[in-house]
Amino acid sequence: MGSSAGKSSSSGISDSKKSIAQDKKDTQHPASHPISNGNTERKSPSEDVAMSKKTENGGSVTNTRHDRPKTSRERVNMGREKTIVPKEKPPKLRHEKTGMMKREKTMGLTRQKTMINDKVFKGKKKLAKTVSNADLASGSQTSSVNAILMGSLTGDLPSTSKIVRIFTSSTFKDTEKERNMWMTDAYPKIKLFCQELGYEFQVVDMRWGVRNESVDEHNGTEMCLREVQQCQRLSTGPNFISMLSHRYGYRNLPRVVEASEFEKLVEVVDSDSKKVLLKWYKRDENAVPPVYALTQISKFLPDFLSTDAKKMRAASNQFWEENDIMQNALETAASQVLGPEQARKYVISVTEKETEMGILEAADPEAHCLWFRRRIKGIEDLEPAPIVSHFIDSNGPEEKWRKNRSLLKELCDEKIPKVLPAKNICQYDVEWKQGIDANDPGHKNYLSKMTSDFTNRMITMIHDAVEERRRSETGDNLTHEVVNHTIFCKNKLENFYGREKAQERIREYLNNDSSDILAIHGPSGSGKTTLMAKAVEIATTMKSTASVFRFVGTTPGSSNITALLESLTRQITLIYQEDLKVSEELRELVEQFEHVLDYARAERPLVVLIDSLDQLDPANNARNLFWLPTHLPSYVKIIVSTLEEDMYECFPMLKGFLPPESLFSIPKLPKSDARGIVDHWLKRKERCLTQKQMDIVLKAFEKCPLPLYLKMSLDEACRWNSFSPESETVLETTIRKSIDALFQRLEKSHGYLMMSRSMGYLTTARNGLSESELEDILSCDDDVLNDVYQFWKPPLRRLPPLLMARLRTDLQQYLVERGADNVTVTSWYHRQFVEAAESRYCTKDTVKFLHSQLADFFDGKWANGKKKPYKDKDGNVNEEERCVMSQPLMYGDAYNLRKLNNLPYHLIHAGDVEALKEKCLSNYEFLQHKLLATSCREVIDDFDLARRKFPKEKVLDLIGGACQLSEDDVIYDPLMFPSQMIDRLTNEQIVEDFVKQCMACNHPHIRPNQEVLIKPGGQMRHAMAGHRGALKSLDLKKDGKVAVTCCQFGDEIRTWDVARGKLIRTYDGPDHNPFSVHYVNNDTMILINYISSIKAIKESGDVIYTIQPKSDKSIMVVGGAGNTWLGVFHDQSVDLYDAKTGELKHEIVNKSMGDLNFGTDGLVKGSDNYMVVTDSTQQHISVFSLKQKTFVCTRQVFTDDAKGDPLTVDAMAISADERQVFYCDCYTNDLHIADINTLKDVKVHKGKNDDYTLNYHAFKDGKSLYCMSNRDILIWDLKTGARKYILEHSCNITDAKTVDFKTMVTITEDKVVYLWDMTRPEKRGHKEKFNIGNNVWNIITLPNSRYVAALFKQTSNHTNDFGLIVYDLVDMKIVRQANLMETPGVFELIDDEHVLLNMGSNKIKIVNLNTMTVVHTFQGKIPRSSDPQVHVITDHNKIVTTTKGSSHLKVYDVNQEDTGCIIRNPSSDESILKIFTNNKSLKVAAMTDFNKVIVFDIKDKTTSVVMASDIKVSELGEVVAVAPSGDNIVVTGTKSFKIYDEITEETLAYIWDTKKGKLVAQLHDREYQENYVLKDNQRGLSISVDDVMFITDTWFLTSDDDYIMRVWDINTGALVKRLKGHESNIEMFSTTDGPIFVSYGCWEEENAIKLWSTESLECIASFKLDCTFGKLRLCKDGLTFVTTEVNPARIIHWKLHGVEEVVDLSKQPVTFGGKVLEVNLDLQALEDYEDDPNDPDSDIDLNDVEDDDEEDEDEDL
Repeated sequence: MGSSAGKSSSSGISDSKKSIAQDKKDTQHPASHPISNGNTERKSPSEDVAMSKKTENGGSVTNTRHDRPKTSRERVNMGREKTIVPKEKPPKLRHEKTGMMKREKTMGLTRQKTMINDKVFKGKKKLAKTVSNADLASGSQTSSVNAILMGSLTGDLPSTSKIVRIFTSSTFKDTEKERNMWMTDAYPKIKLFCQELGYEFQVVDMRWGVRNESVDEHNGTEMCLREVQQCQRLSTGPNFISMLSHRYGYRNLPRVVEASEFEKLVEVVDSDSKKVLLKWYKRDENAVPPVYALTQISKFLPDFLSTDAKKMRAASNQFWEENDIMQNALETAASQVLGPEQARKYVISVTEKETEMGILEAADPEAHCLWFRRRIKGIEDLEPAPIVSHFIDSNGPEEKWRKNRSLLKELCDEKIPKVLPAKNICQYDVEWKQGIDANDPGHKNYLSKMTSDFTNRMITMIHDAVEERRRSETGDNLTHEVVNHTIFCKNKLENFYGREKAQERIREYLNNDSSDILAIHGPSGSGKTTLMAKAVEIATTMKSTASVFRFVGTTPGSSNITALLESLTRQITLIYQEDLKVSEELRELVEQFEHVLDYARAERPLVVLIDSLDQLDPANNARNLFWLPTHLPSYVKIIVSTLEEDMYECFPMLKGFLPPESLFSIPKLPKSDARGIVDHWLKRKERCLTQKQMDIVLKAFEKCPLPLYLKMSLDEACRWNSFSPESETVLETTIRKSIDALFQRLEKSHGYLMMSRSMGYLTTARNGLSESELEDILSCDDDVLNDVYQFWKPPLRRLPPLLMARLRTDLQQYLVERGADNVTVTSWYHRQFVEAAESRYCTKDTVKFLHSQLADFFDGKWANGKKKPYKDKDGNVNEEERCVMSQPLMYGDAYNLRKLNNLPYHLIHAGDVEALKEKCLSNYEFLQHKLLATSCREVIDDFDLARRKFPKEKVLDLIGGACQLSEDDVIYDPLMFPSQMIDRLTNEQIVEDFVKQCMACNHPHIRPNQEVLIKPGGQMRHAMAGHRGALKSLDLKKDGKVAVTCCQFGDEIRTWDVARGKLIRTYDGPDHNPFSVHYVNNDTMILINYISSIKAIKESGDVIYTIQPKSDKSIMVVGGAGNTWLGVFHDQSVDLYDAKTGELKHEIVNKSMGDLNFGTDGLVKGSDNYMVVTDSTQQHISVFSLKQKTFVCTRQVFTDDAKGDPLTVDAMAISADERQVFYCDCYTNDLHIADINTLKDVKVHKGKNDDYTLNYHAFKDGKSLYCMSNRDILIWDLKTGARKYILEHSCNITDAKTVDFKTMVTITEDKVVYLWDMTRPEKRGHKEKFNIGNNVWNIITLPNSRYVAALFKQTSNHTNDFGLIVYDLVDMKIVRQANLMETPGVFELIDDEHVLLNMGSNKIKIVNLNTMTVVHTFQGKIPRSSDPQVHVITDHNKIVTTTKGSSHLKVYDVNQEDTGCIIRNPSSDESILKIFTNNKSLKVAAMTDFNKVIVFDIKDKTTSVVMASDIKVSELGEVVAVAPSGDNIVVTGTKSFKIYDEITEETLAYIWDTKKGKLVAQLHDREYQENYVLKDNQRGLSISVDDVMFITDTWFLTSDDDYIMRVWDINTGALVKRLKGHESNIEMFSTTDGPIFVSYGCWEEENAIKLWSTESLECIASFKLDCTFGKLRLCKDGLTFVTTEVNPARIIHWKLHGVEEVVDLSKQPVTFGGKVLEVNLDLQALEDYEDDPNDPDSDIDLNDVEDDDEEDEDEDL
């Protein structure tokens, strides 16, 4: 390990800090006894290491907690050689009771507890709040935003939309060329620029595509002005662009005129004009005040909308003639009877009205407006002509066009320049060329410059506006989320009226002392959302009350449960000014949400309101409402609403855990309320109805008394005039019919194709579409365009924006704007509209087409200038560019979430599997970007949908399976994705191209030279990650469709959908540390066996009952038909409980027990009629009859073997017919078949010594049973004893369950639940290919990085078949091998070809690796020890060790066999326990058994002593590191700190100057230490140091208990950097001054390697493994490393790829070439045991004295 502290010749990853933590825990927290479930468990590798340290060096060391092995399984471990994956059974789960580190679940962090005084200290909360307030201040949050975050509905709301939206104001024909060039050349560049900033760019150009339908209703001007306002409201930066030139523009007739004013005007017009005016304008008494309304053209001239061009033209000409008459009459009359200001509206053009609103009346025109003014020289002097009239007013009566010119001049020369700065006016002078000619050089230059100027000015203005917005941003995503819901709530309140009883119920709930949630429920359209908005208003008016509300489905942040809980938790935390790091993981969020509710207090109560639970995305089982608390803390109220139908899941769940009084059904809307609502609504709309019309509305409501129906009826009634005929004042009878009628009306108004495709795309889209997206999609739909372009050819083949504006205006009250993928999208709000649109526009015949079009758009198929072919309405084939937005994976630094989230979805539903594979799910770049932009869950969901849609697609199955297997890994680090895919999919030819894509990725990633991960495909169907620790227990429902699991650490219980391989639900513990889980009471309940209690829960999560067993030494089993009985065995009896109620029914004593007892160390199994249980020695079995309620038999089935070691029952089951009991021990693994009544063996099938049997399960057919054996499922034929291994796993199996032997669920020592389809062909791994034996004990990397030297064991048999090998990493084979009789205790590198070894004689020897011969035997001996302290200082050719009695330091020269010198320990009565060296230094540090550090200077042969008192600590720690210079050492020591009023004990590092003998620095990260005391979510973390390692001459690392590595400067003690990212205890590896160093998160829940840059201290790459490895060593090239595996033994070489230069070991010299050498090497010569009279080491080895004393005693006997 180079310069790592604690360097040892044999220690690797085995020195787990976890074991240290566990031992500390034992002293701090006396363990309570768990209630065992009787299932045998294998410990995880880290636990094994903790229990048996340094066993790699030969022999076994029994766990010191137990004097001798109690069971045969323990004896197996002592009799066989220990491996990293040992065959060891924990001593009857006692390890868990006394040695398992307690884990604390607090705010999503799992960590070790420290010794903290639990007294609440003064000032803690005050300081925490001060910090939080500072955070708020630093965020520049205004009081208005703070009020909004508190739930206020008052105050100004900041903009949340990220849109740049410009209104281009111009006359039409004269600016056609400019607008077209902007469309093709400018808009795409601006759009891309905006996208890179995370903004959407929208252009509103109302001057083309004006269809007769638009003119028919006379609302064009209102629509234009409304769009100007919309741009001003939404746009960041520019919002109004004028292109005003020489034409004044169209002057329109007003659509309505107040009746009093109209009648004044009519009085002064001539009779002919009056006749025309009164024909078209009708008095409407339904307007308030009354108006004269301009009648639709088609009312008098139906052919105006005719598809016959000739008829349409004739009708159009007739109208425009009458239009001119009316316009002239009104203008003349207005000048006579109205004042100048009042008369202006009859005079000025639409363009001037736009300019007034967009520039002249704008708040800040300098920041938002531009004018691109083109002046054509001499155009005013041209003679009137048709072409001239297109560019300047010159057509018609001279008086009229001269007036237009006069008005234009005033506007351009006076009004605009007064308001708009000169810099905002771009002026261009051009020559007249019969218009604007794009081919004319001068005009071409003008167009180019104007377009360039427009682009540059726009980009500059947008950039400045975005930067300004960022500087003054009033909040983050949370603020945007809250503002969006506030806007929605206020909009809903505008329409609220009445509902007094419902309001009273809400007020009553908010003021009572109920601890239940209030659930409002009702059918669709009953007004739940509006009532919830009113509930928000009521809550916000309560004094000092904080209100947090969400309307589910109106924003992406409220649509899925994870985002919803995250935003709720963050807002509550902010309201109460607490400091909580909110998680992004669902399990932790549920926990945190419940936690933050406790922040509420009397002076600040909290109300949480969540509308439309049924709108939640069903993913993660959100609608099961597991995340809702069932009981509320004081000062907290929660109100929710939902639909009542069972299909939405929510209401049945609410009924399951709420009392009836907490379920509030929305009452029928009273008729009185209905009339009030009608009056209120009409008043807001400035409308009224005739009495007859009012009766129609109210009578219709009586038939369908739903608020939504009333709203739709009123929307229709508001369109009625007082003069409307009865045939036009008819209402539909239901909501659905009303929606259909609305759609039908809009189809007539907008055209069927336009309406059907627009609504089809909007409804089919995954989560809505933005305006520009829908416009682009429709612009690529040639059916729509051909329909739109009936009578004219557009300047550009796109959908005219006016058409979208008209449609949006007609539908806006039924649509909702919300954010999705960082874009503001539009979608249906109400479910009834979705259903109606799906039925009408998304039929089976059309939906694939819609998805295909949407997929083309999100793929960018017709973007970037690509022309789309089309056939026009006349059948002519052509192609044109559509100017749609491009769809790269990223816009600058921003991910294109719209493409990443929508493209696979639409390709799947379009059925285009080939495109799906090519563009998305077999495309590495796409998948990597999506992982980085979203989450692994999103990617897996894509694959899940695709695999269900295309079940026979092997490619999707393999890659999807690999992603699922890697889910936990990629969540940990998304950049690990390519290395995970390469390893899991290599050798799968069908995905070879995908693997090549992964290999070609250009970011750094680690790859092994052999496969190390579990492979997808074959019989494995799903691998479901999610648990945080090794899995402990598993059960299946009787139908096999649902599994339940619990894990070793953490409190969560999870249920899984076995068919789909998906998580159903997470239950966050009713208690702590679940031990086992079981389905009981016919699968209606889950029984959870905890360490000190038994709890039963419903599937909703509600606790039904709790059982506290009478004894803390008890064991539990379920049985009876449907598991209706629960038996708790303790002492000599069983307590029998009803599994449905938890009621104790029977207490039965076993009178045949004698002095035996039942206890936690036993084993149990249950069936329909029996329970079988062992006693605590596991040598006796008792059979209990559930039918007879008595013990049938008790019998001793095992005794001690010939050596006196006990054989024990380690697996047990009851046969399917309940006539026999199967049992075995794990030493012989023989299968015993015994009669259930007598327990006498009927038959015994011989087992295999290599097996390790766990958990027998009998098949229903009675012919076979299955069990776990190491990494396989073992099937026994009960009749013949034949055995078969199936379902090979990558690590040891804990348990397995199946109900039909077709699908099997397994759990292992990792964190994954595996689902297997045993009907598929088997697929074995490739690990055997490079198998070199059974186990690698130790490994050394040689200076030639091509080779490693290793000590290994060839087989698992109990034979002395050890070996020393040289392994070629390039050819992946052994090139030199020496067979040894035992494993050396010392294994150190000397040079390229030599290593240092020792054997039982305790002589150290140098072996030549090339010849495998001993070349040096050093004088004297080293102490006998399982951990001999021998180190080689290679830079100085020195070997250091201790004298024979461990009293002094002994030094050898590598090239001299005689002892070089002995440097005496100044404390000669103390033994040296551990030596610490650095290859660059001749100073050695040693730790003594009296807690002192001795510093030996080999050069000067001097010593110095460091004691705890020197660095002012209570005791020195076990970790010491020597600096490369030798001038300093780093020691560790424990001391207590007072943080406010809490006392915490920490082990810190200290720098000691070895020259001056003084303390240089205490390395104390006080900031984080205070956080761990102050912050609730971080309490219990510790900065205590676990290890120290130098990475350069001046920088060294500490790995600490908070899972952070800290970099320190050895000269100053300064903290250089904190290296975060690990989630468990860390082991570190380095070659000092190498370019990288390696860290390893060694606990099962992490199990990840990270590579770090020594220069930048940044993480370069990481790799998460499925199972732990044996050893890790950095190669001498400093860039690669090796790891080892066991059973089979493999040596794996790892390289860093995706960098400029990848290490190529094949270029290294072949130093171990030629024929492969294998020899027998005897390292123990007879003379080695003789004492050398010339040996200067006279120290006495006390172990030898003890052996001599024992021999003398034997002789005396």
